[in-house]
Amino acid sequence: MKKNLIYLIVFLVLLAVAGWLFSESSGKTTLSGPENYAFAVKDTASITKIVISDKSPKKVSLSRRGKRWLLDDEHKVRRDAIAVLLETLVRMEMRNFLPQRMVPVVEKNLATLGRKVEIYQDGSLSKVLYVGLPTTDEMGTYMKIEGADLPYAVHIPGFNGFLNTRFIVDDYLWRSRELMDINTQAIKELNVLFPDSLDQSFSVKVFSADSLYVERASDGKVMRGASQVKARLLLSAMSKLSYEGEIIPSDPIYDDRDSLLASTPVFKISVSDKEGRVQSFSGFKIKAAPETIDFDDPKTFFDPDRLHGFINDERMVLLQYYALRKVIRPLDYYLFEDKSL
Repeated sequence: MKKNLIYLIVFLVLLAVAGWLFSESSGKTTLSGPENYAFAVKDTASITKIVISDKSPKKVSLSRRGKRWLLDDEHKVRRDAIAVLLETLVRMEMRNFLPQRMVPVVEKNLATLGRKVEIYQDGSLSKVLYVGLPTTDEMGTYMKIEGADLPYAVHIPGFNGFLNTRFIVDDYLWRSRELMDINTQAIKELNVLFPDSLDQSFSVKVFSADSLYVERASDGKVMRGASQVKARLLLSAMSKLSYEGEIIPSDPIYDDRDSLLASTPVFKISVSDKEGRVQSFSGFKIKAAPETIDFDDPKTFFDPDRLHGFINDERMVLLQYYALRKVIRPLDYYLFEDKSL
């Protein structure tokens, strides 16, 4: 009799504990079972918006507009960066559960150092992820789905590395590195200015799809001997230009931006389109590293590969001579023997 009573008491205690655990679990999560670690978004074609933020606070909003992605509904997004992010969302999956002793530390890191990723599909918020630090072996990344009970280690099968660096929160790293956002067919006038050589500076003026002429900057003279083919190739090249990287306030050279803008550039190129919109970029020499300078050769005084640049006299960027080689040619390049009207 006593034994039966003991069994009954133990059963009631276990039942009460189970009920308490169930109620606690129900109060803390809206997900259950595999939904706790269903990190992947298989249908990326339905993704219309992705918002990534952290506690710093930094925040970027990436929106799909037809076949294009825009940053903050304004700037073109780098195609390679958005392609990597979408591939990550498709392929990532839970690698392993965490030991119980690690859960509090990972949860704390997610709350303070993690990045919040809001994913919208067909215009509605469909999933919120918290992306944390790499795992200790750097072969995965700690993540948690909003509403889930626990964080997990997440990876991409076959990929040896961590994933948190793919969820970028710096807006300048998302922006397309195109120097010009322009359609070649919309160009009305192109000006190529070399301040130290006005005789080699010029303009290309477009009247129609079949009519353009080249004008020398020093005296406004129309150059009859200009090659129409070369001039059209120049116009075409304007939509394919890119810069190496953006110079931001944390870069030491950024403090010299005002003095650079007040100095004489190597070149300045401006383009106006048929709607009256004007875009420009300019390049300024970079002093060579002291160990590379030959004081008997002035050509070694400056970096032979790169320039500091400004887009529309505002954004400071790093340019490469090689990337610009097709658009910083002098007027003589476009001329035949008979050079003027």
